[in-house]
Amino acid sequence: MEPLTGLERIRGSRVYLDANIFIYFLAPSPTWGTAAGTLLAAAQSGEFTAVTGEAVIAEVMAGPYRANDQLMIRSTQEFFRQPGFLEVVGHDEKVWADTAMLRGTLGSPFIDALHVATASASHCTYLVTNDDRMKPALGVDVVTLSEFR
Repeated sequence: MEPLTGLERIRGSRVYLDANIFIYFLAPSPTWGTAAGTLLAAAQSGEFTAVTGEAVIAEVMAGPYRANDQLMIRSTQEFFRQPGFLEVVGHDEKVWADTAMLRGTLGSPFIDALHVATASASHCTYLVTNDDRMKPALGVDVVTLSEFR
């Protein structure tokens, strides 16, 4: 039996998307843009519930602000406001406590720990990223973007 593809694994689940997915799609990346687009198209069509955190949006928005490109700033903001596409969640007290715990016990980088803690608090089964340092924890399995090529 062949292993499941990334999309087969996450279909029907709540899935947290890391910042690099959006950056590769919006920039776009010649290496990872197609895989990111495939993943986001599946989210748009309802194959899974896409979730991300407010911190991800801050990470993604840094590029347009760095470029001082007003059109890119507005279009990126509008991208994240599309109705029915993406659930954007905040970071509450439990998320911050879990972030600290993951940093302390697993040695996870701060932003990685924040993403995993936010995914867990948002009842996501999977977190999709292109960061191979991201560790599964708190009931969240990590799926790499390479599985969507």
